[in-house]
Amino acid sequence: MKNLIKLLIIAATVGLGQSALTTNAPTFITQGEIRYIIQTDQRNPISLTRLSRWLARNHFDVAGMRWHRGQIEVITNEAGIAYLNEAGLRGSELLGEETRHVDSEYLNPTTLEAKLKSINQAYPALTRLEQIGRSIQGRPIYALLISTTPGADDPRALAKPSLIIDGQHHAREIMTSEVVADVADVLLTSSESSPKVQQLLSRWNVWLVPMVNVDGTNIVFTQDNMWRKNAHGDQSNVYGVDINRNYPYRWSGCNGSSNSHGAQDYHGESAASEPETLAMVNLGNKVRPTASLSYHSYSELVLYPYGCNGDYTGEKALVERIAQELASRLPTDDGRGNYAPGTPWELLYDVDGSSMDFFYASFGTLAYTFEINEEFQPSYSKREPTLQKERVAWEYFMTRIDQNLLHVVVVDGKTNAPAEALIGVSAISNTKGELPLKTNVAGHYFKILDPGQYAIAAKLSDGRVGQIQVQMNGQPQNAKITVQ
Repeated sequence: MKNLIKLLIIAATVGLGQSALTTNAPTFITQGEIRYIIQTDQRNPISLTRLSRWLARNHFDVAGMRWHRGQIEVITNEAGIAYLNEAGLRGSELLGEETRHVDSEYLNPTTLEAKLKSINQAYPALTRLEQIGRSIQGRPIYALLISTTPGADDPRALAKPSLIIDGQHHAREIMTSEVVADVADVLLTSSESSPKVQQLLSRWNVWLVPMVNVDGTNIVFTQDNMWRKNAHGDQSNVYGVDINRNYPYRWSGCNGSSNSHGAQDYHGESAASEPETLAMVNLGNKVRPTASLSYHSYSELVLYPYGCNGDYTGEKALVERIAQELASRLPTDDGRGNYAPGTPWELLYDVDGSSMDFFYASFGTLAYTFEINEEFQPSYSKREPTLQKERVAWEYFMTRIDQNLLHVVVVDGKTNAPAEALIGVSAISNTKGELPLKTNVAGHYFKILDPGQYAIAAKLSDGRVGQIQVQMNGQPQNAKITVQ
């Protein structure tokens, strides 16, 4: 076969059907421990997407891309390399002891738990540490709430929007929990001296889940540093489920995951079958996040919904613009450019059952995924430069969403009490099976909107409807809908 890159480019220009690119490599040749870097002459993620999609369809474990170098990394074995070479793809194997071991200074489940408990003890007036679930092997999954209203029964918290920031859905992506834990360190250490942080914590509930996949992370530190999934299985056969393909929205919905136990993107036996997924789903149902950031690695991308080929949200202009703003603030590790923004299917491959898509489709969450760094497990010496860089982006995001926040309170005109309601926002057309927008249990609704005029409608359970007009102008807006 001629060079596959050339074939893919020809296919794109002359309309070659998908069937010409779906030759299925036997699964046994795509499983292994060799990290193999495929070299191409492309230098942007979009031009590499057809190759990464082909690799994913052929069951290769696509670790990530260094798109500014024209490289895609797969984890395979000798037979898999031979298959790639036969297809005209050439590259080189990553060698060395550092490819098989994790720097012990990185957070593991035990040290993270100790860190979170220490933070909670040091800042009891601003934090609450909550166990949101327990893994298959019995490890606690923690969420740290940072807010001026951290009490579990504080009704004032319901009058504030929530931001969820999570890391390490995939176990081998060890830098991601460091980034999320750093959010806590930065916010809390500056909470006394920074009016900006004080205002943020008075107006928002910030939920941090640094390590979603605690069992898989333990495997990374003790057995297999390239382990990706959770610990689903039994002691003699732990095969794992990809937590970030296990969420209910479009679970197994567009060939963006696998039904094979051995695949790195195995989506599980059913939607939300995994305790780690359920922990995040339940947190979402509890706080109805207005915004979320999910940290992954690697490829140096800012991704936004949706993951299935051709799908965008009903708010494409807004989510795309903010992604571009975020990407422009994130230089690549080698300094050659900046992160690239786009949907997963535009920049990588199809993805179904992801947390990002679930949050948007379930709650209207302004949701993004960061693919950080240009490798899974960089030397610990790269931790601080990574944290400093990522701070610029998440701090900007927090400011951006706060300045463009609409807060609506729905009141039942018959009782003059706040009421739960379904919400409609003009100019937002959801046609991909999303759940209806709705208030929280105290009648509060939060939405990030571009400047402009909007009609906001509220519908109570008995069918009564109220509506108001809201003018967004780049400043936070508060409004009330009284439904008669």
